[in-house]
Amino acid sequence: MTTRLLLVDDHAVVREALRQLLDAEPDFEVVGTADCGSTGLALALQLKPDLLLLDISLPDTDGLDLIEAFLQQGGDLRVVMLSMHAEPEYAAAAAARGACGLISKSDSPARFLEALRHVAAGGDMTVHHGLTPRERDVLSELARGASDEEAARTLGLRPKTIEGYCQRLMRRFDVHTRVGLIRYARRLGLE
Repeated sequence: MTTRLLLVDDHAVVREALRQLLDAEPDFEVVGTADCGSTGLALALQLKPDLLLLDISLPDTDGLDLIEAFLQQGGDLRVVMLSMHAEPEYAAAAAARGACGLISKSDSPARFLEALRHVAAGGDMTVHHGLTPRERDVLSELARGASDEEAARTLGLRPKTIEGYCQRLMRRFDVHTRVGLIRYARRLGLE
């Protein structure tokens, strides 16, 4: 099945690079691009894409403020925000407005495509791509039910190091218990 995408970003180079990357993939079809929110909204109504890649900073409005307008158009549109900022606060703000997640423009093409496929398949990757690879590994182990000792063995780390990652991630995501952190990791699809 092909996922139909609409790209809304004010930088022509970014739009073209994303179009080329996605056009090379058999499971994605870029049906349109826009350089501002108002044009993007009009195209979404006309083209009915499955997935919207929406820049967080647009010349005519804040991309975060547009999420609800896009989602109110009906259908099964899924929104993924694009940003130069990978901080969890941006991803949390996007998720609070109905986006499925945020992808940093500094992510690798492979990680970018992995995230889009995850969302296209119905997943939610909120904050997922603001994590370092090692943080993702630790959270994945926790989501699978591994103890600190088991995660440490799998990842070639010490149990105290795993505990340190857990403490930092709990503070970062404002989660107050280990069970809460495991639930959060599972919601991110890191099992």
